[in-house]
Amino acid sequence: MDQSHKFSGVLTCTRYAFAPNYYHYCGPDTRGDLGEYLERELADKGLVEHLTKFETLYPYLRAIAAANSISDPLDQRVVEAYWVGNGLLEKVSERDVFKALTEFQHLPKRLPKKEMRWLLPKIDRRARLHHSFHVFNVFTRTGHHTVKQTVETMDECRVSWGKVISDKRPFDQLRARQATSNKIYIKSQKIGYEKGKMEMRPAVREVMVLDEPLAKRLKPGDWVSVHWGFVCDRLTEMQVKQLEKYTLHHLKLANETI
Repeated sequence: MDQSHKFSGVLTCTRYAFAPNYYHYCGPDTRGDLGEYLERELADKGLVEHLTKFETLYPYLRAIAAANSISDPLDQRVVEAYWVGNGLLEKVSERDVFKALTEFQHLPKRLPKKEMRWLLPKIDRRARLHHSFHVFNVFTRTGHHTVKQTVETMDECRVSWGKVISDKRPFDQLRARQATSNKIYIKSQKIGYEKGKMEMRPAVREVMVLDEPLAKRLKPGDWVSVHWGFVCDRLTEMQVKQLEKYTLHHLKLANETI
């Protein structure tokens, strides 16, 4: 088996998991290993072991994989389902979602009873095991910091999407600047709060591209995903539609109980 194909999901997952681990919000103490793996575009069993220790992320991947009869929770399709969204999420039954929240995530032990009474009925309203569901609807963060989410932390923690925009310099100058600073501008969106509800608003954001290989592949007009201010991956238009669909759906569910 081609090793690059075997580990493609591992590298993709690492791109999304890097930022919260870098900020010590969740995951094991990797001592900077995740960034080195991404910079070298290398994946191995050591990186797999790091990802299995993410106490919130990995149980969700296991649940999605099991519901779709996929043996590897870090399969590219499973990773995409959780972070971006795809058809695998629709094959996870309500019973499996309940099990993922109560047994895999141990939320009854980690959340106040009132929050559980808000959370569990959402399973019947098509809650899916997508990252945005956890961010918007589990109001207490469940990583290393057991604190209440705010609109600002939800906005940073969700996976957002945006289109790389030019700063009106010639493209070669733009690329040279990006390769040096690893910062780019994207036409994106942000979560605001108005009249007791959260809403999506257009915004232009400055974001970081962690690794030079990815920075060199990006150009104005490309769609990208962002997590905690770091670009995770380049997206297709179909992936953008999936990410937007699941994000807006789970934002709507969150507004029912805030």
